Amino acid sequence: MDTPTLAGLLAATPPADLSIIELAAELTLPDGGLDLDAAAARQPEVELACAQAQDYAAATRRLLEALRWQLRPRRS
Repeated sequence: MDTPTLAGLLAATPPADLSIIELAAELTLPDGGLDLDAAAARQPEVELACAQAQDYAAATRRLLEALRWQLRPRRS
């Protein structure tokens, strides 16, 4: 993997502004459980937030693997 590829992966990694975090807080009941009725009523928003989180996880996973590959011990 070369530097431009690593730079490309970094540029392709979305910012960590994940709507799933705020949405989960909004849908959490005082006892710590999930308000299933509220989540169902906001299903399209929940699905979009989940997809965004999955995309972020995949992009950061690719970047992590690229960094590990770059930092691996090399034999002389």
